[in-house]
Amino acid sequence: MNIALAKIYALSFCLGLFFVVSAHAQQHDTWQQAVANQHYTIDYRERADKVLELRAELVVTAKLGSFLHLLEDVENISSWLARAEKATVLAQPDAHTHVVHTVFSGFFLVARRDMVTRSVWHQDPATKAVTITVENANNDYDIPTDGVRITNLAAEWQLFPLADGQLRITYQGYADPAGALLGVVARSAALEALKKTLARLPAALENHQRPYEGIVEP
Repeated sequence: MNIALAKIYALSFCLGLFFVVSAHAQQHDTWQQAVANQHYTIDYRERADKVLELRAELVVTAKLGSFLHLLEDVENISSWLARAEKATVLAQPDAHTHVVHTVFSGFFLVARRDMVTRSVWHQDPATKAVTITVENANNDYDIPTDGVRITNLAAEWQLFPLADGQLRITYQGYADPAGALLGVVARSAALEALKKTLARLPAALENHQRPYEGIVEP
């Protein structure tokens, strides 16, 4: 069963990970650094609509295909994607597109969240870089809500092959957690979830080092 990036899309926020350049980008706050260590970096800013946006980068030793295989490993999603309880594939219109329902666990002051997302991946034939975009698909599928439904979201992951078998992974995205959630709580939850997910990624990718159909390795 295939699952797509959508969670992760969900992921970053814990609810998180989402990217989209708004027409009002000039109204966004400037990026502020949240984390910078030898493993990864995370920045954040407040969008014009007051929703937190995150971006991150890390370099790992992995194949391009390993990242896509990881996203499809539904049974083990909770082992690397922070706060993820479960993910269900609702549809796969084509080999590059997945529609997924993802549920995230709640915790102190934060109720369970869920989202229905559509993710699409493509590879640049020249650079071999892979881009995965995620968008809200809630309006296209009648799925009962399992917690507070997140609908204002968008994300983009990019995988850039480097020398010596390394991979540079970047993420930028946002997800409005909705519900009665204080801004400071939402920001803290999003940052902590993204930090945990990025920290777990290298080890998780090691278990998926094999070719992925449709992906050309450098």
